[in-house]
Amino acid sequence: MLDLFIKNIRNDYSVRRHLLKSLTWRIVGSLDTTLLGWIVTGKLNTGLKIGGLELFTKFLFYFLHERAWHQIKLKGESKEKIAERNRKNIEPQLFKQTIKINRQQREDKNGHKSITLWLTGLSASGKSSIATELDAWLHNHGYNSYVLDGDNTRLGINTDLSFSKEDRKENIRRVAEICKLFNDAGTIVIAAFISPFAEDRQNARTVIGADSFVEIFVDANIDTCKMRDKKGLYALAEQGKIKDFTGINSPYERPATPDIHINANNSTIKESVATIIAALEKSGSITSGEVSVAL
Repeated sequence: MLDLFIKNIRNDYSVRRHLLKSLTWRIVGSLDTTLLGWIVTGKLNTGLKIGGLELFTKFLFYFLHERAWHQIKLKGESKEKIAERNRKNIEPQLFKQTIKINRQQREDKNGHKSITLWLTGLSASGKSSIATELDAWLHNHGYNSYVLDGDNTRLGINTDLSFSKEDRKENIRRVAEICKLFNDAGTIVIAAFISPFAEDRQNARTVIGADSFVEIFVDANIDTCKMRDKKGLYALAEQGKIKDFTGINSPYERPATPDIHINANNSTIKESVATIIAALEKSGSITSGEVSVAL
């Protein structure tokens, strides 16, 4: 029990804060009690004994009270419900605008379909590296493409989101809407996101459109990801310094039937890109000729 208490103090800032808050507040309270005991009894020693005993007991009870309230989650209106209410309130004031140039015309001009290539997998599985190489390959072969990366979007449009399940859901919802806009502009989007929950990936498919959504599972096991983890995030998560880290203290729901399955444990980045290009050619999403020549 003591070991767990010490570990919590070391790893959790809020525990340290509650501990210091409890201590300083009780010292003030005990000084007051000591003073009152001295005034009432006329004996300083008696006042010190009463104050010292109160310092210990009230410090303990106050700290436990703070920790108990720290664990209590008062349920309020979720972000999702607030957003839905706001949407209903402003919907009567909004009118969808029609434009002269549609998606088909933009695709015809670009000479290719606009789709979203959604790369999902654990952190350090190779998603971003594959996305970067795939983007370069498409660009060099005359395709309009763009990469949306999990870290980059969280450093920009999604800086207000945490890694809680609710915020992860909102993160994927926003990205899906962005992908939809890029696709409407005639651009191939390569979205590299852990996107650990199957429901969120399905929602992204719904937003973007099933015909435009290609789910690519970059399948690397946890040991491979730890070995490739140059940032040291897995080690920090195992030490309790990072919360809600996928694969350690937050689950990853593997895609049951991905459109493209990459064995990232045994494939190089170029081999993974070649597998994706071959699959896209087979499905008719792109037409580029012999893949092996370019890679």
